[in-house]
Amino acid sequence: ETDEGRATSVCCAFNNAGVVPLIFSEALFRHDEPSKLNNCYAQISLYLAGWSPVFWSFGRNVLIGNHKEHSPSSGKSLSQKVQNVAKLFPPPVIATLIGVFIALSPLQSLFMSSSEKRAPLSVVYNSLQNFGRAASPLSLLVLTSSLAIGAGMNANISESTTFQTKTEVSLFRRWAVLSLTRFVLSPLLMLTTLKSMAKMSLLKSADADPMLWFVLILESCMPPAQNSVLMLQVANMRSAASSMAKFLFSIYMTSMIPIVIIVSYSIHALRLQ
Repeated sequence: ETDEGRATSVCCAFNNAGVVPLIFSEALFRHDEPSKLNNCYAQISLYLAGWSPVFWSFGRNVLIGNHKEHSPSSGKSLSQKVQNVAKLFPPPVIATLIGVFIALSPLQSLFMSSSEKRAPLSVVYNSLQNFGRAASPLSLLVLTSSLAIGAGMNANISESTTFQTKTEVSLFRRWAVLSLTRFVLSPLLMLTTLKSMAKMSLLKSADADPMLWFVLILESCMPPAQNSVLMLQVANMRSAASSMAKFLFSIYMTSMIPIVIIVSYSIHALRLQ
């Protein structure tokens, strides 16, 4: 099992669960009913709450492999253990969990106004909502900067820690395997799972909750997570991060065609527009 194989496995398994879905959602529903876009944002946020801990724990272990981060501590100190736990809960996940807690508790009446009563802390909620509107453009900047290395904008990287490969795998072969997995097999598997769960009454039908189905199908056809580049950079594997960014750049360049086809068909089939 080579490091290139590990990187390809992580790219096949973990999608871009936040940045690209948020961009698509805003582009599709910003001129529609506000409740529809808010529902879409909520579904994506809940998906991220479950996705992020798995990605930053299991995904990181698979991607980094036997390479150890260059750090004064060996990972056995209490502070290092706290840092490792904190990596499982990045700020978006913490914000989502806090939002869910407030929404399901009596604290909701303090922040969210109703038609009969104005909430005493509604100004806080409205301010946070205005800050949240910057999420999509900022996410786009993060995505662009992550892929900039892959476009050759940071080519002068001299770092000894690289992917050590026992056998050379062509870029086209990796691209073909990843494209088949992310844009064909993954959406088909998701659709089959949704239909099976709906038949067993474990999930609402597409007619009862079309937005849930749309978000899950959208997530299933997303390109790989660009945070894989960040993960390698944090592990002091800058040359490997550069190689990963170039690979992701080739995937993102060719992913828009299958994504647009799947999203367009899903929007039409679920009658969301």
